[in-house]
Amino acid sequence: MRHIPAFGLLAACSVAAPAWAAPAVCIDSYRIDHTEVPDDLHILFHMRDHSIYQASMQGPCTGLRQDTRGFTYEPIPGSDEICGNLLTIRLNTTHAVCMVGAMSEIRPARHK
Repeated sequence: MRHIPAFGLLAACSVAAPAWAAPAVCIDSYRIDHTEVPDDLHILFHMRDHSIYQASMQGPCTGLRQDTRGFTYEPIPGSDEICGNLLTIRLNTTHAVCMVGAMSEIRPARHK
């Protein structure tokens, strides 16, 4: 009888992890050049290296696009990172709090 190591058996039976289990995409806040808000569901983070990350809100953030005073966010305590699925923002005019969902790179950095 052939013996299969446990890790080999697990690898053979593995199934792709669900989307919710994927690690959060994080960016360093000091690398952000500016943000853009195309609608109440998305924030675009334009980075100093010309890459762009899109953060999708977990639901509509009413007033996000129209808020003339913008929004406030804080990096993860003890770091300079902001991460998808781990971030809240507060609208500066209405003080509404909205949850940020997934974040993904939509334009890679320009290489010199």
